Amino acid sequence: MKKRNKSLYTMLLIYISVMIIGVIIFMMLPQLTLVYRLLVADICMTLVTWTLSLIFKNASVYDPFWSVIPPAIILGVIVFLNKPMILSIVLLFSGLLVWSIRLTYNWASRWTDFGEVDWRYQKMQEKAPKLYFLTNLFGIQMFPTLIVFIQLIAATHFISASPAMNMFIWIGFMMMIGAAFIQFFADQQMKEFKERNHGQKKCIEEGLWKYSRHPNYFGEITIWWGLYIMYFGSTMKVDIYLFAPILMTALFLFISIPWMEKKILETRPEYKEYQKRVSMLIPFFHKEEQTLPQENS
Repeated sequence: MKKRNKSLYTMLLIYISVMIIGVIIFMMLPQLTLVYRLLVADICMTLVTWTLSLIFKNASVYDPFWSVIPPAIILGVIVFLNKPMILSIVLLFSGLLVWSIRLTYNWASRWTDFGEVDWRYQKMQEKAPKLYFLTNLFGIQMFPTLIVFIQLIAATHFISASPAMNMFIWIGFMMMIGAAFIQFFADQQMKEFKERNHGQKKCIEEGLWKYSRHPNYFGEITIWWGLYIMYFGSTMKVDIYLFAPILMTALFLFISIPWMEKKILETRPEYKEYQKRVSMLIPFFHKEEQTLPQENS
């Protein structure tokens, strides 16, 4: 427990330092527009995190970045623009914050110490060990940073516009909160299932996992669609920022989910039958078949 607590405190200090550096970089670039200043600061924070991941010899140093940095950026935008905390801005920030707290808590509850590395990162290293420092930078860290940042551009414009409340803003906010709860319940159900079946290679087919093979990913994608719907409510027109949640959806549909399911099938061939019965992403009616209960993580 001491080792785990020490690792968590170290990660806390890392991210406090990373955010301080981000603020310094942002303040050094008054000649750029707001979005470009944020982008440069975000990239620099990623480079610092990458450097620290090399020092600690663990690419998982980046893992909290996905959930910790976005609300920090949005809070910074609100402070920098000196916008009054009207209801629409409060709801957008609150939705993002609830998502961030849930996801960060989920990571922290599972994190053991710096000896733990995400299995996906290990696969990348095994495939091309000599190029791993570049794979780590661009594949593991910079690519997700940019994908998430694209989502935040719309949020930045939303805050700048300080829109009055309307139906779409309410809908977007409820989508974000609902998605965070979906993720929370999916994580809890998976945790309880693993505890009941410790040491056994089974596949979960209960709770939310009976209607979606990846309800946690469905929640993650819905967060960003909710954010876009809120942004749409501020403009009432479809524009280029529609591609932000589309890109996020594509990331999960064509990279994260296929990779995860390939790993599961390597150790649990019965998962193939589970795939036939249960929707891949969007929760849908369960197809009853004559098979035993199963798991997917």
